[in-house]
Amino acid sequence: MWRKLSIQLQLMTLMIAVTVTVALSSLAVAFWLDIEERKSLAIELTQTVKNALDHDLINGITHQDAALFANLKRRLQGFPKIDRVLVLSTADEVIFNYQHSDEHYNDLVQKSTNKPRFSGEDLYVRYPLTDGQQQYGSVTFIVDIESFATQFRQHLIFLVMALPIELLLAMILAWWISRSYNQPFTVLVEAMKRSDVANNRFKRVETEAQNEVGDLFDGYNHMIERIETTTRQIRFQSEHDALTGLYNRFYIENRLRQALTQESDKPHLLLCFDLDRFKLINDAAGYRAGDELLKMLAHSCQEQLPDKAVMARLGGDDFYVLLPDTEAETGLKQAENLRQLLADYRFTWEGSAYSVSATFGVVCFRAHDFTLDELVKATDSAFAEAKSRGRNQLHLYQPDEGYTENHQHQVQVAGWIKDALKAHSGSHPSPGTARFELYAQAIKPLQTQTSQLGYEVLLRMHDDQGRLIAPDNFLPTAERYQLMTEVDIFVLNTYVDTVMQQPAHLDKLGLVHVNLSGSSLNHPDFQSNLKHLIQTRDFPWHKLELEVTETAAVDNFNQAVTFIEYCKSQGIGLALDDFGTGMSSFEYLKSLPFDVVKIDGSFVKDMHSDPTDHAVIRYIQEISALRHQKTVAEYVETEQDVRALTDIGVTYGQGYFLGKPKPLTDWF
Repeated sequence: MWRKLSIQLQLMTLMIAVTVTVALSSLAVAFWLDIEERKSLAIELTQTVKNALDHDLINGITHQDAALFANLKRRLQGFPKIDRVLVLSTADEVIFNYQHSDEHYNDLVQKSTNKPRFSGEDLYVRYPLTDGQQQYGSVTFIVDIESFATQFRQHLIFLVMALPIELLLAMILAWWISRSYNQPFTVLVEAMKRSDVANNRFKRVETEAQNEVGDLFDGYNHMIERIETTTRQIRFQSEHDALTGLYNRFYIENRLRQALTQESDKPHLLLCFDLDRFKLINDAAGYRAGDELLKMLAHSCQEQLPDKAVMARLGGDDFYVLLPDTEAETGLKQAENLRQLLADYRFTWEGSAYSVSATFGVVCFRAHDFTLDELVKATDSAFAEAKSRGRNQLHLYQPDEGYTENHQHQVQVAGWIKDALKAHSGSHPSPGTARFELYAQAIKPLQTQTSQLGYEVLLRMHDDQGRLIAPDNFLPTAERYQLMTEVDIFVLNTYVDTVMQQPAHLDKLGLVHVNLSGSSLNHPDFQSNLKHLIQTRDFPWHKLELEVTETAAVDNFNQAVTFIEYCKSQGIGLALDDFGTGMSSFEYLKSLPFDVVKIDGSFVKDMHSDPTDHAVIRYIQEISALRHQKTVAEYVETEQDVRALTDIGVTYGQGYFLGKPKPLTDWF
């Protein structure tokens, strides 16, 4: 409870508690001093009375005169604080007994000595009666100490009445002091709340204090300056090409997404170009010359382009230029000027001169005309058309360009997919019919040595002429025609049934990855099919990892929670494929229940030349390790890749260097 209170409330509570404690302690001390003062007054009174009556008391003992005792009684009545006086002979016989109240005090009389003692509110003391030479007896006094008036008693009511006022003043003082001490923390909290973390804008704090508060504020300001600087550096590295200083693919694709989804209807142009003779220059003059050429051309192009243009290097000698809010006629003129600039460029290296030119593909578009993938494909189409015409060409994409031919081809591919699914649902496929074939590519551990096998199951298709078709050429068509769930069911069923006939292979199998489309993840047919397989096949399901791409995971996981929990209960793992390509990759990594993270190959390819890609791979590995997730690096194509990934701590590697895809039957 105490920890939940604010600092201000804690300070107020402590100060009020201290004030109350001090006030009560002061009252207690005052009470004690008052009692001591009354005791002292009582003792002083008995001594004074004894000294004043000493002679008469001795005469009373020696003569036992009634008139003398009556006089003593009358004189003692002038001291109302004295409750009882008892005169005793040396044989302790009562000679004279004076009693002011009805109390008898016999027990106190018996216990009295020449040392003053107190019992409750009474003083009792016995003094010897002597003339200096002979003792005649003794006199005992019993005095009510409560009857003495002191200054404390006179001011007690005032003190009690003043206590609430003291508490009120203490509360006001505590509030003021706590507010003063709490203010620096309030200022810091408000500064943090008003800071725009997403845009790397932090509010500074100021103070005139030159004590610890000043040190705290200075430390906070210094910390956010470091954060801003580091964030700017990281953001710059994540958005820029390390060689040329231009924007990179990540940034330009983000800008294209914004342009495609904005509310404005203004037109934009996207230019895609590469250098016609770049490979020749690289081969003739070396990579250093090629790098220098790219840097020089990037600088020249940026000077030629308008300020609002966004130029990015995708990799190698491939570039994008986005001309936002630009009419087609104006944009084409700027593209033509850029083409002419490159055509006129002469590059000199170590005494040799080289001609440079570029080929351009141009797409004019407005918001919602394309998806990002469609825009990229349109740009590639325009670029390919320009390339087909020779060097130093520029071609503008037309919306209906190649549509009929492309549509007919997709219909044909969709027919092959349906034929392949039908062929495998019955007996052996007949000649002249499209068919599927399962391949597998090795996934090898980088941190340990093992004799167990690991691979990813891949799908290939043979068309009706027996020609092998790569997945990129038929899987998008399957998605478009909503055939992916049937394809995923086919792959899983065929793989399980095939390896179940190879018990020796199953014994050596350590892990197997099977790709799954986002649509299948939520499809009832796929879910029921998997449950049926689990019930009817004695397959080691704990060795299976279902791979889902990052985009599919984000779009479909919330709707597939029950099915995912079922898979987990059966030991089936989940792998996140192509990780790192999304806009919020690390946020999803924290929230989605994956067992394996597959690092996108685009980072691995450039990790040796681009420090940002190397840092991204290391960061993915560190985050995954903290979450007890295994990692797989794709596109491992050199021994250098293996060493670097092993040093980083990546769990597995996959790529041509570790093993090319081969028919599944070759693994048996």
